[in-house]
Amino acid sequence: MEKLLRRNQLKIVIIMFLMFFSSTSNSKIRNGLSGAYFRVSAHHFPPYQLLIQEANGTFRYVGSTPNIIYWMAEKFNFTYDLIPVSKSEHAKFGYVQAGLNQIINKEVDISTLCIVPTLERAQYMEFSYPVAIESYKFMVPNPEEESRLLAPIRPFQYAVWGCVLLSLLSVLVIFSYFSWCYSRWNSFPTGVMETKKKIIINFGNYAMYIASICTNQGMGINIRQSSFRIMAGAWLLAATVLVNCYSGTLTSSLTLTKYKPTVNSMEDLAASRDLTMTASANTVMTNTILNSNSTTLKAIGDAMRKKPESIFLNPEKGMHNIFSLKYVFPTIESYMSYLINIDFKANNKCRFHLTSRIPITEPYTFGLEKGNKLNQLFSEKIQYLWETGLMMHWLKNNLPPVDKCLVKSKDSARQKPIKLVDLTSAFFILGIGVSIALFSFLMEVIYFRFLTVMKGQKPIV
Repeated sequence: MEKLLRRNQLKIVIIMFLMFFSSTSNSKIRNGLSGAYFRVSAHHFPPYQLLIQEANGTFRYVGSTPNIIYWMAEKFNFTYDLIPVSKSEHAKFGYVQAGLNQIINKEVDISTLCIVPTLERAQYMEFSYPVAIESYKFMVPNPEEESRLLAPIRPFQYAVWGCVLLSLLSVLVIFSYFSWCYSRWNSFPTGVMETKKKIIINFGNYAMYIASICTNQGMGINIRQSSFRIMAGAWLLAATVLVNCYSGTLTSSLTLTKYKPTVNSMEDLAASRDLTMTASANTVMTNTILNSNSTTLKAIGDAMRKKPESIFLNPEKGMHNIFSLKYVFPTIESYMSYLINIDFKANNKCRFHLTSRIPITEPYTFGLEKGNKLNQLFSEKIQYLWETGLMMHWLKNNLPPVDKCLVKSKDSARQKPIKLVDLTSAFFILGIGVSIALFSFLMEVIYFRFLTVMKGQKPIV
């Protein structure tokens, strides 16, 4: 999956290199745009571009992206007209395709849509020097908190709990069997009912003994036989490790907030049953995912196809999907900050978090009318503006601060349950002890049989 994404990004890099090699090889900024005229597209895509309708029927075009045109026009002395995207086109095709159609239909000379270059798009337009190169992250709804009713079982994995319970039952059965054999070796015979009653009492005593050890209370038992003492000693050693491991982690499990598993990567999203990816129609990333044969990307694309509403045509529908808490949204961090700020103002709490970077990085360029002789000069001026650092300055000024929701909390205690492999030593000690105890018990049986044969009695065991 990652190889496929890297391959697509390599194609983009090759396109960008072929476009800008000739212009970047000449470091001198030529002033060939003086007196030039451009038709420039105008889009409404907050927070980068805002079309504000005035009462007299005119509009204002503001934001970090329009600032690029305004600054360049003043610096390099060219004129322009702003041409908004048709509302009917916007509603029919969505904001991406509607913006591309302006270039395809030669309605504008420069599209400020911020377009990702592809070989397909290179057939009907040219591309400027990048105005931004951004890596993607996932914007994910915060997971629900797990019930604290299950906190006492969190310190151990289920496999560990299974082995612990099996060990408890095994030790209890071995103790009871040893006790029953010892009672048969008694030289003073007892009745059947009295023997059964004694076995039941011993079974209960041994259960209490095991429980007292597990709760760090301690309890004494008086047994002379070596096999029983070896068995009890092995159990005490194993129980010491298990009980201290459990009690040392229990406090953290009770006090630390534990959340349900959530999406942190492409693989997590592909495996998720609760969350689906939502993305804008006709973008490079969306088309790559929907047409991919990679196992991970295909699973994500199939989930999107099952929910057609996950592929939106306009930003307003996209925001509706995102704020419904049913979708994961891949985008750049600056746009995530804008969305999280809107949601925080509406709900007065942080409902989303950002993941680490996913393997998607895209360059954003202005679309240029194919064949225009001024394209190379215009691209040189974009490069010059990029090198001044003003683009990033304008972008940061347009974004509201949402540090409260973007700060990653540091875990103060271990969240992962103790694995079976972590407690191998405890069960190994118990296993060795059981083996030695059984060997000692076998020796006692042989010794008892030898005594009975020497006395001329019929062996009981």
